[in-house]
Amino acid sequence: MKTPGIYRIAQVEALTGVSAHALRAWERRYGVPRPSRTGGQQRTYSEADIAMIRRMQELSQQGVPLARAAELVLLEASTPGEGSGPRIALLTTELSDALLAFDEPRAAAAWAELFDTLDLMTAFERVVVPLMRDIGTAWHEQRITVAQEHFASNFVRARLDQLSRQVQPLPGAPTVVLACLEGEHHEIGLLMLAVMLRFQGLRTIYLGQDVPDDALIRTVEDAQPEVLAVNAGTADGARHLPGVVRALAETAPLTSVVYGGGAFDAEPSLRIEAPTAHYGGPRLLDAVALVNELGRSRTGGAV
Repeated sequence: MKTPGIYRIAQVEALTGVSAHALRAWERRYGVPRPSRTGGQQRTYSEADIAMIRRMQELSQQGVPLARAAELVLLEASTPGEGSGPRIALLTTELSDALLAFDEPRAAAAWAELFDTLDLMTAFERVVVPLMRDIGTAWHEQRITVAQEHFASNFVRARLDQLSRQVQPLPGAPTVVLACLEGEHHEIGLLMLAVMLRFQGLRTIYLGQDVPDDALIRTVEDAQPEVLAVNAGTADGARHLPGVVRALAETAPLTSVVYGGGAFDAEPSLRIEAPTAHYGGPRLLDAVALVNELGRSRTGGAV
């Protein structure tokens, strides 16, 4: 039985930031949200409706088309919340077991099921990121072999590359150069960021692992992108950031630098403060939002 609504549409607009016009359009076109009606046929919204609106908004900001976002929201609403955790845990376990057993067909099937079940951001944040973190920890603690870690990383890297090739940038979209700072070889997080940005229509120039400072600076000078996104998992890699930022402030002053990775997450003293440099935060969602905001601010938000 549906929970009675207690919020008027103006209140929902204030709470969520979604306009009343958009709320009515979503309801009419996609069936989300599903407000109650008073005797005078005024819409009233429950806490569950507000949660659906916020989830719809979140998915839209991640680049999910509104029709697909509505399908996901309605699916999640029809599934008991306590069931989602075990489901995600099962998918994670299946993928992990297959990767550590060098079973590529089984891993491919688990990967496909994962992205059939979850949207991109949820799959990345709740499965892929913690899975690769756990595999990396197991390798460092010698609970798995270097061969197992390499197989898992190469499998995930190849699938992320496939995902990124499924979409093309929109005309006039901001350009983002992505690179691992010099000496850095862990690129999975950066690849996921690149995939999310491409699915949102941005143009990406992906440079990959261990990019020397001079090569990175020269590429940005030539491309003059709206954003440079870099990552570092170690303190040694993170120490290359200030020099890159200083150089680009002179030769690419309109390029914003977004930096992130385990080193900056774990050690705040490695973060720098500069007009053009911005810490992306520990969550992929935060980095995606920041790169979008900075990139589109230079293109006038046209795409």
